[in-house]
Amino acid sequence: MTPLLEIKNLTSQITREGSPLLNAVSFSLNKSDRLVLKGASGSGKSLLIRSLIFLDPISSGEIFLNGKLIAPKEVPHYRSQVIYLGQKPSLLEGTVQENLEGPFSFQIHQNKKCDRQIISHYLSTFNLQDSFLNQSAKLLSGGEAQIVALIRALILQPQILLFDEPTASLDKARGDIFEREIIRWVQESSATEQKRSFIWVTHQKEQATKMGTSFLSL
Repeated sequence: MTPLLEIKNLTSQITREGSPLLNAVSFSLNKSDRLVLKGASGSGKSLLIRSLIFLDPISSGEIFLNGKLIAPKEVPHYRSQVIYLGQKPSLLEGTVQENLEGPFSFQIHQNKKCDRQIISHYLSTFNLQDSFLNQSAKLLSGGEAQIVALIRALILQPQILLFDEPTASLDKARGDIFEREIIRWVQESSATEQKRSFIWVTHQKEQATKMGTSFLSL
């Protein structure tokens, strides 16, 4: 079976004491995998996950999506299928609704539809009213901003989500909802042709056990 995502000999340009922090890292992410990255602070977990989306430079290595090597010109399409959520979400100026609708104006997403019913469903899941859509993004709390970033990612229908400590700014109740929804997102895809997977970075052992079906240690 062809892996959903395959990494071969990825080496980072970022070094520590003259040596690459990531050196010839290879692994595969299979369809419906829930992969948790483990390792001590400074081991390169965040660097690896950012390198997978070409946010941090790599000096060598290959990344394959569905068996196809990702060339530089194909990075925009790749990023439409592999979406990264860090600890501090990046939102645009404007309302929550404008942040959710904005990506659909990009050419890469022109064949996708921003479904208001699905947005309302996710808002309700996090105990938020539709009126939340009218709030200014710059006035959101860190946890609210992370929820908006998650909903925006989900409605873009990627194959892979990359999470770096995504629940750090959420209270326990909403953190539990976040985790549950992501697990459901993967499990629901098992009955469809487009299988989904995620990679999750966490320092919490309990969360790692809950979220992961496979593990990679750095």
